[in-house]
Amino acid sequence: MTVSWGIGFGAERFGLAALKFPKLAALCLLALLAVIGASLPHLSFDENIHRVFLSDSALSQAQSDYEKSQSPAVTTLLIHVTSPAPFAADDMTALRDLALDLEFVDGVSAVASPFSLRWSPTANAPSGIPLFAPEIEADFPDDLAGFDALETGLPTFVTDDLTAMVLSVSVDTDETSIAPARYAIEAELDRALPPAFLATITGEDVISAEIVSGLKNELIFLNLWGALIVTLAAFGLLRDLRMALLAVVPALVGAAGVLALSVWLGYPITVLSNVIPLLLLVLGVADGVHLSRHFKDTQDAKAAIMEVGPACALTAITTAAAFASIMLTGNAQMFEFAVLGALGTMLAFVSVIVTFALLTGVLTPSDRPVLPFGAFVARKLTNAGAAKPRVVVATALVGLAVSTVGFMQTNAWFPLYQNLPDDSPILAVNDTISDDFGGVFQMIVESDGDWDIVRHLAESLESVSGPQTVLSEVNVARWLGTSDQRPTAAQLEILPAALVRQLRPNGTTSRMFVSLPEPMRNTVTLAQFDRIHDAALAANADRVIGLPTIMRYEAISLISQLSRGLVMAALGATLLVALAFRSIRLVPILLIPNILPLMLTGASLHIWAQGQLTPTAVLALTIAFGIAIDDTVHFLSRYRAARDRGNSNSKALDSATASAGQVMVLTTLLLATGLCVTLFSHFTPIRLFGGMMIITLFAAVLIDLLLLPALLSWTEKRSHHG
Repeated sequence: MTVSWGIGFGAERFGLAALKFPKLAALCLLALLAVIGASLPHLSFDENIHRVFLSDSALSQAQSDYEKSQSPAVTTLLIHVTSPAPFAADDMTALRDLALDLEFVDGVSAVASPFSLRWSPTANAPSGIPLFAPEIEADFPDDLAGFDALETGLPTFVTDDLTAMVLSVSVDTDETSIAPARYAIEAELDRALPPAFLATITGEDVISAEIVSGLKNELIFLNLWGALIVTLAAFGLLRDLRMALLAVVPALVGAAGVLALSVWLGYPITVLSNVIPLLLLVLGVADGVHLSRHFKDTQDAKAAIMEVGPACALTAITTAAAFASIMLTGNAQMFEFAVLGALGTMLAFVSVIVTFALLTGVLTPSDRPVLPFGAFVARKLTNAGAAKPRVVVATALVGLAVSTVGFMQTNAWFPLYQNLPDDSPILAVNDTISDDFGGVFQMIVESDGDWDIVRHLAESLESVSGPQTVLSEVNVARWLGTSDQRPTAAQLEILPAALVRQLRPNGTTSRMFVSLPEPMRNTVTLAQFDRIHDAALAANADRVIGLPTIMRYEAISLISQLSRGLVMAALGATLLVALAFRSIRLVPILLIPNILPLMLTGASLHIWAQGQLTPTAVLALTIAFGIAIDDTVHFLSRYRAARDRGNSNSKALDSATASAGQVMVLTTLLLATGLCVTLFSHFTPIRLFGGMMIITLFAAVLIDLLLLPALLSWTEKRSHHG
């Protein structure tokens, strides 16, 4: 005997089993809740800023090899100190004392500052005399000018107007972690910094820590407020407390489950995965509304699960497939996002349908009718689409063509600064350091050539990047007064060993560090990066790595891979739904109403996001497609059921509109209401994700209720004429 699984591939049977064995199902659900509760305290957050960029490419591998070769593992913290007036001699003395004290902080291996500078070596001073005398006098600016006159290219760490200084603190992360080191440094700054001075700490790892700190607060904010807003909205729209509970409580269980799932999988929470629990919460509420609406009409929980459950299961499968398509990127963080989203979606569906089944035993919706607004809107749109199918279809095709062209004109872009909280002081200080000292980030350029090649490479980089932004052996040779030859091992012994290891990691490689702003901070910084990178390659650099290079090239590759995943998600979900309905003729009927909202949303980036197509934007479009097709599934499910009962096309459309259309409008309002909390996030990617989801969902329900009936009516007329 052949078993027919239906459009939900039999997944709704979890709910039927809960109805049949309520005690066992309740026991399993309580056990799951206990495990979830025990898991939540163990949530972790991603503190590695590089993981969002790195993939399996040669460039990423070279970056990973460089990081693994660092022994001990050292990170650099930059302390930006500003004064309302030019530094005086007393100020410089206090800052020198501060720099010396910082060297005694646990884990600090070195501090580079104006006070670590020395005059070039002489016969009487083979290590060079310190630039500043033991007592810093009022004429100290002359010493700085004299050091500049040596034309070594080495930084003085002080601005020309003497109102800002940078202290570069090297921290051995084998001895300590960033958090305690940063805390100890801040304590020293509070103790020793002169009054009216302002100091801000930045650096790659500090940026990571700032992101993590904000994420922890956002996770609580998004999910608690999202749950509260969705609950209130459900009650307001449904006007039935028990029906609202049937819709919301199962969704809360599903959302909590995905948080626990991240712990079970060992995946840390990132800026992107931070929104998955809220996303699954609002999706669960949508399923709950469909189920509870049918239960309210029939007073039969089994009928609700059997008739609506398959469509809910199929929508979960299509959403999980959309998440799964993101696995194609080869990026570890994106892979984790995809796995967590795909598995979390299915776990949430099972949790929702089982919890709903159990709650129907104790909660029965009242006779109070749902707000008629949803039914009115659905009926008006459906009637308009069915009345003039050719006009609606033609208009949709034109809109699809225009919006697709607009979407294709967006620019692949990855602004790292947007991953910081909006109120982070690091945003402003990074820009200031970029203007005054070159930048917070470092491009790493390596050469295996002879000294002439190395010197030419350093000079080429300096000619493009600006003065005092390139650190290399060439700077050391100039300081030594022997720029025409590579410094010998004996000459390098007067320098800090850690610096020598960086500049000459082995006997054949010379390494250079170029201070840069974030490449995609704006179009100016991007053009600057490209000029420097091109200059390095033109001067025969063997390798160009570092976070700016990874941000520039791996980010573009990541967006390209995600875009391919979007295409795969659209085609895969469409074929999956067509397979579920056992009709290949549904493919065009599915594609047009569900791709059009995505293209419209993508094209809208020109209006409100400077036309920037970021990884977050592509992810939002991918997941939005998996969700947008949900409305199509519910409408088609009711339409096909009516047709199977022998109803005409017009009566089937009326039936689908009455049963599914109203709920589609209500669930879209609920989804948008729940996601609107993301618009108040302190993180730009979260606001962008939520905003794009909301736009897509409204566009999807509008197009589904207008275009889908038009397509069904048009194909029906064509089949009759044929």
